[in-house]
This record gives sequence, structure tokens and C-alpha cells, in this order.
Amino acid sequence: MLWTRPGRTESSCSNSRARAEEEQQQHNFSVHKHNRYRWQKRVLQMDFKTKMLCSIQKGIVKRQLPFSLVKSCDDGDGSRFSISFKDHHDYELEATSLEDKHKVSAYVPTLDDVEKYTSHTGPVSDLHIVDQYMMEMCNIPLLSTQLDLLLTLRELPVSLNDLQPLINQKIRMCSQLKTCGSFVSVLEYLLAIGNYLNENAGKEKAKGIRLSSLTKLSQLRGRDRGFTLLHALVEQIVLHEPSLAAFTQELAEFEAVPGASVKGLTAEIDVLKKELQKVVQYRKSSRRKTGQHPKFSKDLKMLIDRYNADLLALTKLCEEMKKLYSTVLVRFGEAADQDSLELFGLICQFVRDFRRAHAELRSGLSAAHQDS
Repeated sequence: MLWTRPGRTESSCSNSRARAEEEQQQHNFSVHKHNRYRWQKRVLQMDFKTKMLCSIQKGIVKRQLPFSLVKSCDDGDGSRFSISFKDHHDYELEATSLEDKHKVSAYVPTLDDVEKYTSHTGPVSDLHIVDQYMMEMCNIPLLSTQLDLLLTLRELPVSLNDLQPLINQKIRMCSQLKTCGSFVSVLEYLLAIGNYLNENAGKEKAKGIRLSSLTKLSQLRGRDRGFTLLHALVEQIVLHEPSLAAFTQELAEFEAVPGASVKGLTAEIDVLKKELQKVVQYRKSSRRKTGQHPKFSKDLKMLIDRYNADLLALTKLCEEMKKLYSTVLVRFGEAADQDSLELFGLICQFVRDFRRAHAELRSGLSAAHQDS
């Protein structure tokens, strides 16, 4: 077990280097998962360090599959690209397919339709209402591309609204760990107990405790099978410094098991920036072409400006989250690539176990007083 507080400057620099290397080895893409005739938006992260493909939704890593399970890849028209996996036939990713898009695209004229309708020389009013509609559609330049842009812009504010509270939650969790001195004191009590046991067993003293060992305390039992190392920790705290037993109140955000991770949320923001950049690039290129409807270009710019401001604010929030999480890792001597979902899950479990052991100890003391 190890828990240390290394030098801030050296550790912060090493964490910064680790984050830079991690970002170079991870690539995020906007994808859609095909599952029983439904298309669900995901972020696909290719991690070349761990050789894993991660499917992320709203910051939550839904599934991780190793590169070795890739069965086949299909490079379709345009930017479409599909991946299927061995023994996961229901899990196919495609970069541009959406159920809504398919519905709209069913009414998008094909090249044959365009040729047929543009060759019509008679009055448009003589045509059937469906043919009149198709005639209007044929007159819209780059129709399919514009539909893709509109779908992207429709989903963007929804994604921003979904991610903001999740990022704020991670910031609160990191802030509580950063400022909760009583939690550190609890760890120091645990270190003292662990070194007492090590000394009696003829082992060297430990310099600290790894947070991953916290959930194992309730599994270590003595002669009394109902009394665990966690009970011993609670007993010593209640005996010497009872106010520390309320440290769980300072970690209120750890009441429930966290779903989203820092890694997943960062990937989501990265993909949103790429999607908005595609819209920006399209507008720049379309302005140099003839046939672009001026109102569409004006509306597009208005939406770009609005969502760019919102995305910039959320990006700053995301950077704050990453910085705080890095500070937490340094403070508790954890590895720079430690997954937040695992780390926060361990602390969440420890908080619940500590409360339960504290309640059991109080119940036992109360019963003993009544018997006496």
C-alpha cells in the first residue's frame, strides 16, 4: 500500500507531459452505433497506447474493445466508415448515418431525379404537388451536405446541455477531494494502523497508502469474523478524534457512483469542436462558390457564432476539470493516467463502507450500554 505527497513542481510537470503524450495517442471521432435498427450517437476513441476502441456516450465509457477483436472495416461513400467486431455483431459504427437523416434523405432527389426535373420545360404549376416539391429540392445547391450540417447543428446544443452538468459534477468532486483535509487525516490513521500491523509481522513500514486499497479494508478480518480492518479504523478515529468520522459529509458528491469520466467527457468535447469546425470550413468554402443561398449562409453564421461561444465556455470548463483532476492525482500520489471513473468509484465505495461500519460500531456500543 502506498500513499505519498510528492513534490508539486516535478509531479505537475510529469503529469503535463503525460497528458500531452496521452492526447497524441488518443483520437476521437463522432460515430453512430447500430443496434436493432436504431442509430445511437457515440464518440469512438481509438487509444493506441492501450490498443483499445472505446465507445463513449455522454462521458460514460459504454464499452471497450481491443484492436484484436476488429473483424472488418468498410470504407463507404464520402466520410462513411463502418467497423464491426468479432462476437459483437450488433455493434457496428458508422460515421454519418442517422435515422432522421435517412428519413429526410428518402426525399432528397438523386442524380437521375435532378436530370429529369431540370430538363422539364413546361409550367411548374402543371406538375403534381410531389413533383413540384422535388423540383424545388433540385434547385437547392449541395442539398445533402446542407442537410448534414443542419443535423449537426440541431444536435450540438443538446450535447452541450447534456455535458455541462456532468463536467460541473466532476469539478465539484475534484474540488472536494482537493480541499477535504479530514479525508487525508483518515488516510493517515489508516497508514498508522497498517504500519503497526507491518511491524508486528516483521515487515517494513509503508510510506503511504494507495487509494485502490481502500475497498479491501472491509475484506480483511481478524479472529472475530465480524470485525474488519475498516471497523478497527473507525474505532480508532472515534476513540481519538471523533469529529473525523464526519469526513463523509465533506465528500457529498461521492454519495452516488459516478457514471461519466474525465476521459470520456474530454473526448466528447473534442468531437464537438471537430463537428463545429466542419461547419465553419463548409461556410468558408461555400462563400467562394456561386449558387449559395445568402439567407442560408447568414443563418449558418449566426448559429456558428452562438454555438462557438457556448462551446468555448464549455471547453474552458473542461480544461478546469482536467487541471483539477490532475491536481488530485498529484496530491494522492496516483498515476497520471489513472481513470477517474475507477478512482472516484473506489472513494465512493469507501465512503459507503465507512458509514456502514460507523453505524455498526455505534449500534454495538449502544447495545453494550443497554446490557450494562
